[in-house]
Amino acid sequence: MHTLRNNRTLHQTEVVDIIDVTPRMRRITIVGESLPLLGIGLPGQWMKVFVPTPGDEPPAGRAYTIRQFDHAAGQIAFDVVLHGDDGPGSRWAGRARRGDRLDVGGPRAGHMIDRSAASYILAGDATALPAIAAILEALPDGCQAAAFLEVADKAEERYLTPRPDQTITWLHSGTFVPGTTGLIERAVKAASLETEDCQVWIAGESSMMRSIRAHLLLDRRIIHPAIESAGYWKLGTADHRERD
Repeated sequence: MHTLRNNRTLHQTEVVDIIDVTPRMRRITIVGESLPLLGIGLPGQWMKVFVPTPGDEPPAGRAYTIRQFDHAAGQIAFDVVLHGDDGPGSRWAGRARRGDRLDVGGPRAGHMIDRSAASYILAGDATALPAIAAILEALPDGCQAAAFLEVADKAEERYLTPRPDQTITWLHSGTFVPGTTGLIERAVKAASLETEDCQVWIAGESSMMRSIRAHLLLDRRIIHPAIESAGYWKLGTADHRERD
């Protein structure tokens, strides 16, 4: 291990497995001696992964949700949306090989499940799929959930299988970038939602996230403490991340 200037520890890891969960979502598993020491236990926790860049440029830090954690094996799996060479994360993931070495920092954030909530409303684009899948898996039986997810096409829907008490509205962006089409916003606004005693989790493209949050606050009258939101990325901005 070594540390950054802000005293956040970096963990040295090695890639041990790579699988394509869907045509556009690649799962990368890393192992490291210090990973069993990490406080990982909440769905939606994320870490900063420092991926190689071309030439003599320093590694680029990108945030990825922890999808799986094997404490005994000291392994973490995270999923990367593949979109060609548009960005250092996707560029590296498309060429990643077992044995690649990565520094990672974290974990950070995560969502504390409200087990007293009657229902959950979740919305996000492809970048939010790992966190939303983890939250859906962590919800107690009987908690109704409605999720609105925008992906490129039907092939991406295989990423997760909901329980009987969970409803997913899949939206397909086609040739456009998920999160930039307005499809999620329109779907949420048109939906019949159970808003009494609910919890909300929204993430993805920043403008999309803000639009849905404003609708739920102003039009649906959901109280602010019940809404958790995060801008994972912003169209036209590199390595953008914001939290409500």
